[in-house]
Amino acid sequence: MLENKWNNIAPEVPQDFHDKFEETLRQIEQADPVDKKYKRKRISGRLLIAVAVICTGMGVTVAAKEFFKWNDHLLKRLEPSEKQQETMQESTYIQNIDQSVTQNGVTVTLTDSVQDQGFLYAFFEVKTDDNISMTDNTSFEEMTHFKIDGKEVYADDDNRFGSLSTGVSQDNLLNYDQDSAHSKYFTAWISYDSDYDLSNKTVEITLKNLTDEGDYDKTVITDGTWDFKWTLGTVKSPITLEVNRKCDFGGYEITVKKMEVTPLLWSLYLDYDEAMKVYEDEKNKFEYTGTDYGMDLYDRVNIDQVRYKDGTVLTLDPTMGGIAGGGEKQDKENGVLIIRNSFPQLVDIDNLQAVHFGNIDQWLEVRE
Repeated sequence: MLENKWNNIAPEVPQDFHDKFEETLRQIEQADPVDKKYKRKRISGRLLIAVAVICTGMGVTVAAKEFFKWNDHLLKRLEPSEKQQETMQESTYIQNIDQSVTQNGVTVTLTDSVQDQGFLYAFFEVKTDDNISMTDNTSFEEMTHFKIDGKEVYADDDNRFGSLSTGVSQDNLLNYDQDSAHSKYFTAWISYDSDYDLSNKTVEITLKNLTDEGDYDKTVITDGTWDFKWTLGTVKSPITLEVNRKCDFGGYEITVKKMEVTPLLWSLYLDYDEAMKVYEDEKNKFEYTGTDYGMDLYDRVNIDQVRYKDGTVLTLDPTMGGIAGGGEKQDKENGVLIIRNSFPQLVDIDNLQAVHFGNIDQWLEVRE
């Protein structure tokens, strides 16, 4: 059907260019299912010419995979709205990679990566031959090895390269609807200091030996080494919102000086002296009564809802668990305590008006 529709429309060019031209059209037609019908209606001679111009401008070496596509993994993990699926098509937060390596009956595919100011996540799909079964305890024998621009990444103080933690595990969210002994999803991650920039860095990840983990030991299911290498895009700077408002954090009036936010990550800058009063009280008290919630600030600053400028309230699904962990930094010199965490799903930061802290049931207006 596609060949009948597009045959003889493409200009007379080298076969390599022609193949990429047609593949690009397929990518456009096969884009996100929510928008598929609309996009198909709009395919026309003008669009064909536009695609030819794009391919020509980028050179005949352009690959169709460079045109970002929302796949089922990312849709389920990030839950973007239809508008976000459209506006983030050119985002460097997310990259389609689709690198596959097969070793001894096990095929591991690096499908996508997601990055931001404080983390990098890589999503893998692992498929095995019929004679190799996986369980919920299946993993890889060694801790994931990361290299950034050829240098090993570790979290130890002697050889620190900006990393706070690395690891690999089964992705429970992606595996939730799929009960298969021969197909599982995994995520590998690196969480790093906020002052370290991964922009345009080359990342290498090595997975070794598929194993089953028992209570006291590990059994190698399949020997193998699966190596992956790709180059990240530019990490975009967060939007800074000058808040300068007090908020009741469970009996403590604390000034929120500002909020830095991306579609995936947020940081709150709290007045240092006011914030540290929470820890001083908890240090000196052994019983929690009244309005004292018995939680540190990291627990109190738990965003479970956001409100947009038009009044729409988005309830964030806590089962998503976010795309990365958070942290807390005491910056006494600059008079702030910084709390950072991730949104469980994509947030429209251009229209963000207020955030809700679920553990203390408080709204905070972050824009005028």
